[in-house]
Amino acid sequence: MKKTKILCVVSALLAITACGDDNNQIVKKTFKDEWTNDANGHWHAATDGGDDKDSYSKHSFNDPTFVDGKLVTTCSVCGYSGEYNPDGVNGFNDVTKFDETVEIHTPAQKEYLEYTGDYKTIPTTSYPDGNKTNSNPIQVANQDVEAKKATVTWDYDDHNDDIKYSVSISTKLDFSDGFEIKGSNEQSIDLYNLFLGTNYYRINAYDGDDVTTSGTYVLNVDTTYPRNLYVGNRMTNCRDMGGRVLPNGGTIRQGLLYRTCGNGYAQNQQYIDDEGKDIMLNQLKVKSEIVLHNDDGFNFNLEGTTVYKDYMDYKGQTKSKHHFSRNTENVINTFKILADKDNYPVYYHCRIGTDRTGLIAILVNGLLGVELNEIYQDYLFSNFGKIGEKRYIGSQAGQDDISVYISEIEAAPGKNFQEKVYNVLLSIGLTKETLAAVIDNLVEGDKPVNDNGQVAVSPSKMTVTGATVEHEDKSSLIARNAPEYSVKMGNGVSAEAKFNVTKAGEKALYAYLGNSEQTTSKKIGTSISATIDGNDVTIPDLTFEAAGFGSCGSNRVNYYFVKLGDLGELSVGEHTVVITGVANNLILGNLALVC
Repeated sequence: MKKTKILCVVSALLAITACGDDNNQIVKKTFKDEWTNDANGHWHAATDGGDDKDSYSKHSFNDPTFVDGKLVTTCSVCGYSGEYNPDGVNGFNDVTKFDETVEIHTPAQKEYLEYTGDYKTIPTTSYPDGNKTNSNPIQVANQDVEAKKATVTWDYDDHNDDIKYSVSISTKLDFSDGFEIKGSNEQSIDLYNLFLGTNYYRINAYDGDDVTTSGTYVLNVDTTYPRNLYVGNRMTNCRDMGGRVLPNGGTIRQGLLYRTCGNGYAQNQQYIDDEGKDIMLNQLKVKSEIVLHNDDGFNFNLEGTTVYKDYMDYKGQTKSKHHFSRNTENVINTFKILADKDNYPVYYHCRIGTDRTGLIAILVNGLLGVELNEIYQDYLFSNFGKIGEKRYIGSQAGQDDISVYISEIEAAPGKNFQEKVYNVLLSIGLTKETLAAVIDNLVEGDKPVNDNGQVAVSPSKMTVTGATVEHEDKSSLIARNAPEYSVKMGNGVSAEAKFNVTKAGEKALYAYLGNSEQTTSKKIGTSISATIDGNDVTIPDLTFEAAGFGSCGSNRVNYYFVKLGDLGELSVGEHTVVITGVANNLILGNLALVC
């Protein structure tokens, strides 16, 4: 009886799925070999033109590309090409999408950054007093604004309490850069430390050792610099130096170079917490720490990172004028570290991340082509951090007045501030190869061009009479008491340098000079003489103190770039400069012809 019922059911099914001809034969439904598709999937259509579909499935999208503000892709199975639809990929549904540009700056930060005047003379009421942590991005708690979360939520088909989630953030579609923000078993994560501009994000579901990843989504962040960073509840004044679009069209790469406060500055209780350490190591992925202060107590010493103790003087016993003239050897060391691509990502700091840190930021930004007004803007942005006192530009700033050494850089040859910074760094002994490596590491796209015919000669390449060329081993990048090669220009000592000029034009002669004497009366012009091709160079009537010489703590000698004279038009070919010591033992560390 049971077998009879089964046979009846099978006969009925055959009648439904087949049709008979005049001879009452069964005809099987057939489908086309080629694929039919729409935006959601592909299938084989029925040959009779009916609505039946065979082998229907969602597309197997290749990696998407970003075109005209949209993600587009091609299906590897059927060849469908069109806008990428990540919904439903690997069981992730209802993922939050951001249709509007995401803002990372608080209203107070934004108002300051939208100032259209000269930041060198911006009203001091237009920025805070440095006594609260107001430097964080808007996505995390700030003392002066209620946090506005950028939150991603989703539904996951296989959700259970054992699954842990994260969101990957990247500037590249292959997610070869960027970081993960870790969450819990809840299907919601707040995003922070987003990149300026286009961000790609996807959700990861961790089930033990297995991970399932959603499709790729895109959000756009307002491109106003800086990319200010949250590095735990106790840190302040932290930001990425990347993200600026340069005048020549290039962009400073994000995620490579960070300026931060120091660790454990007791005045402001800026001790990094465990969350901050995790952010530094796993989000910012730092590999190298450059320490610019002169106290080991402010080092981070994060596990797995290399610490470069490039200690700068701050006050001390000194006749030098400012942070730059006190610390040129430290500047050289720092740029050598930044020239090695294997050191990145790098973060550097002093105590509060403002003055000595600001000096490096000014010189790096200047070398890369950031315009001077934006350099002033970046310096004053530190007032949004809890730095303990307000920073100014001009006489009100006291010993921290950056406009003093910026004006000295501006007096150097060059068509713009970028070229002037390049010439100054060349004058103090950095090579063209080192400066080119820094630029190449940090600039994406069009890079600033500096080949105007500048030439520099180290004492190691000079013919010296009456003295020995001193050599200080710089392999550790810690030594800072003298240039790598130097000559003490005592009475009768001469140093002859051959310059191979490849481009004709107006040139100026610069020397990298130092002296440890605490004097306000001795002058450069009565200490050395100079000739080029046998013709006298008129050396300026400049005292050692005015030139930035003198000693800092621990009897360290200060060196600084000094313009010895304008040389006029120099032709292509070899030119000979001779420096002769007259008195007072000035120390020569480098000579440069710049234009």
